[in-house]
Amino acid sequence: MNRLLLLLPLLLLSQPAHALPEAAIQKFIDDAIKAGGGEVVIPHGVHVIERGLMIKDAKKLRIVGLDAEETVLKAAPKAVSLFLLGGTCEEVRIEKLTLDGGQDAVSEMAETGLANKLAKVRVGRCFFQNQRRSAVLLPKAAIEALEIEDCTFRDIAGTVVVFGERMSGCSITHNHVTRCQTGIELAGSQRCLVASNEISACGTGVLITAATEVKIIEQGNVVALNAITGSLKNAVQINARTQKNSVIQNEISGSADDGIHLLGEAHVVKGNKITGSGGKNIAVIEGKHDVAD
Repeated sequence: MNRLLLLLPLLLLSQPAHALPEAAIQKFIDDAIKAGGGEVVIPHGVHVIERGLMIKDAKKLRIVGLDAEETVLKAAPKAVSLFLLGGTCEEVRIEKLTLDGGQDAVSEMAETGLANKLAKVRVGRCFFQNQRRSAVLLPKAAIEALEIEDCTFRDIAGTVVVFGERMSGCSITHNHVTRCQTGIELAGSQRCLVASNEISACGTGVLITAATEVKIIEQGNVVALNAITGSLKNAVQINARTQKNSVIQNEISGSADDGIHLLGEAHVVKGNKITGSGGKNIAVIEGKHDVAD
């Protein structure tokens, strides 16, 4: 491994356990990217982010806090995003951080002529809170194998995680989501997995919508083994122009409206345990589906 990469953690750890300036964190990220990869360790403290930490054309990069609760990246009042991903990134990991505030916590760069392409990105063991729009919002990037795992999301004003229509083979598993407008939205994504999450006190727990184009595609998303409680609307909602998604073996309780609300065509809904719905346990609004209580 390049000697600079070996020094990166030591350089950060040698700093006092208080706030680092955003420019210092960005420099370590840039140095690791230029060196072809490496690990950037962020020390304990509340580090204020005003412009957003940029991760562009990165490979084999890991950004990790010393402790998920004590290493805080806090957005300045007008900050748009804490992390901005762009260009061609592969094997990027963001782990063990508290991401507090901002319009979004993790989003994509929007530059004229820049086509963002991300692969093998992992966000794990992080705390997300107080975002004004979304925790993770990547609606336009071409993304394969994004993993969001073992995170806690709370008090997000909009949708916690949005998987866009150019995303495939991505997953969100073993997360805790509470007090958010919408938990997880699959917006035209394909072959994505939402599994083993705990989602409570959100407006809609899981929302599946179609791509923006009129063309209907076989999505093949799977929503399985989640515990969704106390939804203020429908716990699981699949909208029109969607096709061939599966909702299986979830535990759904106490939704104000329907437990599972179905539009679209050819979805599979089986093995779910649904109790205490304000509307119907399973409401088929349109289409023919493979449904079993």
